[in-house]
Amino acid sequence: MAPTTLHPKFAQCPSRATLSALKNTYIIDNPAPRDPAAVAAVLIGVRYAEIRTDGERFSAAIHLRLGEWMPVAVGVTADQAFGAVAMFALRVADVPYFYAEAHDTAEREAAEEVLNAFTAPVSIPLAA
Repeated sequence: MAPTTLHPKFAQCPSRATLSALKNTYIIDNPAPRDPAAVAAVLIGVRYAEIRTDGERFSAAIHLRLGEWMPVAVGVTADQAFGAVAMFALRVADVPYFYAEAHDTAEREAAEEVLNAFTAPVSIPLAA
């Protein structure tokens, strides 16, 4: 088997590599050069996500329609932000793109699930 070389960007951010490997998914780095907080724009079919930073932590949000944004990760690492978008993409993979109220509801529920997964405190019980 031929040796494989992993691009350094993907070695440091495996969730980004997972996201970019999904079907019909495109990542645009630095989508707004005049807005340094915009790290990446992600197209998932016709769905749109944005990953932003405040300089230290990252956040990810999905655009539903008419200016409605659904956060999927807030105050996380870059890898976790890309992972949240990938998780959302997988959760809505079977939801059709065309408009229907049920589709919007499914997308909102998926975004809420992902946000809860990335903001839920981790508690590990210790043996006494």
